[in-house]
Amino acid sequence: MPWAQTISANGKVSAYTPYERPQNLEAQITGRVKAWHVYEGVKVKRGDLIAELQDYDPNFMAPELLELLEQQKVALQQQRQAALARADQLNKRIGQMKNLVRAAVPSADAHVVEAENRIREAQQKLEAIKIDVTTALLNVNRHRQLVNDGLVLQRELELTIQAEITSKVSLQEAQANLRAAEQARSALFFGRDQITADVWQKLIDAEASRDQAVTDASKALDQLADVSVRQENAQQRIDRARILATMDRTIVKMSKVGVGETVKQGETIVTLSPTASDRAIEMVVEGLDAPLLVPGRKVKILIFGVPAIPLPAWPALMAGTCTGIIKVVDQIDDGKSNYRFWVVPDPEDPQSWPEQSQVRQGPKVLGWVIFNRVPLWYELWWRFNFFPPDYLERDPSILEVLSPKTTGMGLK
Repeated sequence: MPWAQTISANGKVSAYTPYERPQNLEAQITGRVKAWHVYEGVKVKRGDLIAELQDYDPNFMAPELLELLEQQKVALQQQRQAALARADQLNKRIGQMKNLVRAAVPSADAHVVEAENRIREAQQKLEAIKIDVTTALLNVNRHRQLVNDGLVLQRELELTIQAEITSKVSLQEAQANLRAAEQARSALFFGRDQITADVWQKLIDAEASRDQAVTDASKALDQLADVSVRQENAQQRIDRARILATMDRTIVKMSKVGVGETVKQGETIVTLSPTASDRAIEMVVEGLDAPLLVPGRKVKILIFGVPAIPLPAWPALMAGTCTGIIKVVDQIDDGKSNYRFWVVPDPEDPQSWPEQSQVRQGPKVLGWVIFNRVPLWYELWWRFNFFPPDYLERDPSILEVLSPKTTGMGLK
């Protein structure tokens, strides 16, 4: 009696394309369910509003938060513009003051040129004496270091100190002579210095005010950036409180149905199921049978809930089953020595798979991967000896020629 060798596998109906599989929409913020806009079984399109959450984060609870942040943003922009305008006006004022200084000083200098000529000689003498004083001071410091090091006598240090005192007395005399010469021009200098001091003080005040205005503009810019970030965060929180459909799908499960229920961030709030156009079956076999799986090999499929007569030994006589081919086999196991593979509809099979309205994603599936047709005694022999199926291609025997053909890939 002819017998078709098979290996069995379990699985479920799914979709080969990832985005055509059921999808869980998760809450992106922690909040309360504010309103539902759909019901289970309703079809939605991409972008449709599914539900609204009420954010109870204290930083985002104000109902007019965006308007308040926008007002604060406008106020800071105006504050920055005012500070920059004030700095520009002060820059112009500073330029005018510098021109005034350059004009006032030469006019006053013309009246003191003669007085300065009379005291130039006294100044030169004073400078010479200052040099002597500086030299004497350096000499005293040097002799003190030499005395500390034991290189000179204390007497030499006393002589240098006496020379320093003498030079300072001469300096005082020269300064007194210079002051006497400057009395004549003090009145002229007083008027010029008074004008210059007033202008310079105003110039310094203006520069300080300008720097403060620039600082205020920088602070306003920093606060403006912070408000912009808070405004963007608030807008993102508002957007994330609205649960939108990501694609055209059907609502199949609402996890939180009561208005006012609390959902945490990352918690599933609703499950969507698409209308899959690329249906497939996700199946699993034991590691012992995994080396026999190759893409393109035919698989007989029994879907739970679909009436069928499963006869794995005689695939051609099966009724109510579907035919598929292996699309891809995982290269690694699932951690339990089981291997997953995907089965898609067989393009050579005239009988198509049931419509999704009849067989949805998720039902369990039994499958039989079809191999060679062998005699019954051979099948019992390899099973008794725990051998793998005879999956290598070979020429059929006389019995196999006379028996009905299978749908496997084992025979040429």
